[in-house]
Amino acid sequence: MAKRGRDIVIKTQFNINGSRGGSVKSFISGYVTRDAATDASVSWIPPVDRAPVQGDGVAFTLDSTAISREETLAIADHVEELFQRGDRAIQQMVFSFSPEYLEESGIVPEGTDVLARGAYRYQYDDVRLRHAIQSGVHAMCEHEKYSNPQMAAAIQSDTMHLHVHAVVWEDGISYSRRRGKEEKGIIKGSSLEKCSSQIKRNLESTKDLSCVPTQMYLTPYYLKENEEPFFVQEPEFVQEYQ
Repeated sequence: MAKRGRDIVIKTQFNINGSRGGSVKSFISGYVTRDAATDASVSWIPPVDRAPVQGDGVAFTLDSTAISREETLAIADHVEELFQRGDRAIQQMVFSFSPEYLEESGIVPEGTDVLARGAYRYQYDDVRLRHAIQSGVHAMCEHEKYSNPQMAAAIQSDTMHLHVHAVVWEDGISYSRRRGKEEKGIIKGSSLEKCSSQIKRNLESTKDLSCVPTQMYLTPYYLKENEEPFFVQEPEFVQEYQ
């Protein structure tokens, strides 16, 4: 029998003053929330005062289960503005989950076969997973003593691994996590453990609410919209999840 890996793996890197590329805007609006990899949340309620827009309901934040594409673009602009000040550490995080744990926690149906890229599309409980990530990142930021943490994240299901990309930043006027004249970038291992543990507690406490609906009718993918390929500045960071 093959040895089972960790239930949840969290990887993070930070970009400060161009240390990992001169912009974070396109990472949020172009890579994290790209249409080819993401699905709209089943919790997303289309607006009645305008036509649906590709990307609506894809991204989520620390306090919203799903946001519009317009809100996502506004967040990307805001984070870019903070980043260009040169002293803010913008965290770029990836959360991945073992296939066994996804089944045990009720995120995907039992017996889900992952034989090809994108096998998880439309086959997962996106609402519970979004809420669990929110809870975990809140715990991490509290342990790190962020004063006003914010997050933009999206679930990606286009590969052999269901995973979440998240961008986390300090939104306060000042920041307590200081290293010299800059914000401290490194997240402590103990903080990541707090994050992982809280995600698992949240999923365990909500397992009875598990619901894996058919999401395809809510997604731009179903509408067969075409999109241009997007290339990130640091492909080695996400290569493992391709």
